[in-house]
Amino acid sequence: MSYEIEAKIKVDALGPIADKLEQLGAMFLQDVQQRDTYFMDAAGQLRENDCALRVRQQIIDDESSALITFKGPRANGKFKNRTEHEIGVANAEIGIKIFESLGYHKKITVEKKRMMWRLNDCEICLDELPTLGCFVEVEGPDEDVISGVLEKLDLHNEPHISQGYAAMMSQKLKQE
Repeated sequence: MSYEIEAKIKVDALGPIADKLEQLGAMFLQDVQQRDTYFMDAAGQLRENDCALRVRQQIIDDESSALITFKGPRANGKFKNRTEHEIGVANAEIGIKIFESLGYHKKITVEKKRMMWRLNDCEICLDELPTLGCFVEVEGPDEDVISGVLEKLDLHNEPHISQGYAAMMSQKLKQE
């Protein structure tokens, strides 16, 4: 079983964060285009149990790949902390067809550009979402390590966002 522990912070721009990561000697990993399709069951059990089911298509250096992800309910903690299971599939459309065949329906699709970095055992993602803006996600092995990276990035006093992008996008679309 794997766990996801992450902090998410909204920022005005990603350039200054990327510059700071470079100054700190962080390792740039890759640029990624992601298209996440989230699913819901007819009875709403996923939402009721605070779980998420997603198919992610990602393009890295003109190569496409896909992942199916299940995220369990959130645990208590300073940052978002939940069980996460992922598996690769041949392509995103196959994953989508499997879920639809099982009775799940598409709830929302979220697209983003992501720059991925590594610093102090943490993966730092600089995300740009056309409708929502710019965010920094720091995922790491525990809250102390994540807090240390946030401090190095001068983001430790910024408010953390506990919502996922799908929930944020759903709220945004309801407002429009």
